[in-house]
Amino acid sequence: MVKFIVVGGGGKVAQYFTGFAVKEGHEVHSIIRNDGHEKELKKLGAKIHILSLEDATVPDLTSLFTTVSPDVVVFAAGAAGNPPGPEVIDFQGAVKVFDAMEASNTKRLILVGAVDIRTRDKGWPDWYNDEDKAMSDRMWKAIPAYMKAKLDAELELHTRKQIQYTVIRPGGLTLEPAGGVQLGKTHLQKTSGSRELVAKVVLATATSKGTDGLSIDVMDGQGTIEDELKKVVENGTDSWTG
Repeated sequence: MVKFIVVGGGGKVAQYFTGFAVKEGHEVHSIIRNDGHEKELKKLGAKIHILSLEDATVPDLTSLFTTVSPDVVVFAAGAAGNPPGPEVIDFQGAVKVFDAMEASNTKRLILVGAVDIRTRDKGWPDWYNDEDKAMSDRMWKAIPAYMKAKLDAELELHTRKQIQYTVIRPGGLTLEPAGGVQLGKTHLQKTSGSRELVAKVVLATATSKGTDGLSIDVMDGQGTIEDELKKVVENGTDSWTG
C-alpha cells in the first residue's frame, strides 16, 4: 500500500488517479481549495484536506505533509487559464510544495507537467522534426504564461537534490477513455492524451522503480503502459532538455 497526497485533487486527472489508486488498495489524501469536489472525492475513497494552494503558506503545507507522512506527493494542480493564473498555481504553488516536502523530509514527487517545456534558447530537441517545431512555436505563442510557469517550476525542481521526482508531461488533455499509450520522447503533432490515461501513467510511475529523475512525455498511442514504461526506464529516455 502506498500513501499518496494529491495536490490539486479536484482536477479531472487527479480524480481519475484517486479512483484507480484506491481500487488498487492505496491510501489517497486529496488537497482541494474548497469543498466543491468534496462529495465526489469522498465517493472515490479519498481523505479530504481543504487548503488553498494560493493562500497556503509553506508551514501550512509542511504541517499537513508531516501529519499525513505520505510516501508520494502527486502535484496535479493547475490554473487552467483561470484566476489566480499559472504564475501563482503552476509555479509559485509548486515551489511551496517543494519547500514543504524538503521541510517535512518527504522524498518522492510525481509532477504533472506538459510537453515541450524547455529552455528555448538552447535550440531544438534532437528528435524534433519540422512539424514538431511548428507546433512548438504555436503552443508557446498561444499560452505563453502557462508554458513559462511550467518551465520555471521544472527549472526550480531540478535544483532540489532532496526530492526524488518524475515529471509526467502530457499533451493536450482529452476526455476520451484511456487506450494505448506512447511514452518517452514523443512528437508534438500527436498532441493529445486522455486524462484517464495520464492518471493511469501517474499511478504506474509512482508504483514502479527506476523513473526517478526522468521527465516522460505521455501521448495516446499503441503501446501498453507497462511495456512503454519499461522501455523508458531501460533506455533512460528523458524528454527534459532544460
